[in-house]
Amino acid sequence: MHDEKSLLAELQKLGIPYQYVSHPAVFTSDQANEIMPEHRGRHCKNLLVKDKTDRKWMLTIPDDTKIDLKKAAEIIGAGRLSFCSADEMMQTLGVTPGSVTPLAVINDTRNQVTMYLDTDIMNMELIQCHPMINTATVSIARDDFEKFIASTGHDLNVAKLV
Repeated sequence: MHDEKSLLAELQKLGIPYQYVSHPAVFTSDQANEIMPEHRGRHCKNLLVKDKTDRKWMLTIPDDTKIDLKKAAEIIGAGRLSFCSADEMMQTLGVTPGSVTPLAVINDTRNQVTMYLDTDIMNMELIQCHPMINTATVSIARDDFEKFIASTGHDLNVAKLV
């Protein structure tokens, strides 16, 4: 499984520039905004959810919004959604709660996770997310973010989730 170091090496290998900021551990979007309020780009809130058949989705939404899981399930064509456990996060993406990031799909080699980004995220030039740990944030240009996701073999679905 990839960790922060090997993920950053993969970004470099793909020719994807990024800005890296180290910071104290954050577990919520509010904590992240207190640490990096002046940072350019869109902070993301990333939710790993599943339905009763154990199909999994990564929902990436603006950090300052709340999601209605019932409405989101309808939008993505899923049954009733619930949050994945810490064990499921680790087994599927190699991350712990507070460190969930769309970049972790690099560890989803069995393509178990379907990715959905809110349209507000995809309208930003820079996307900010954790590099597999919650003690750092990387900013990546939207086009390079899409390039990275494609390199993992995942499709990037975009919808108005919130």
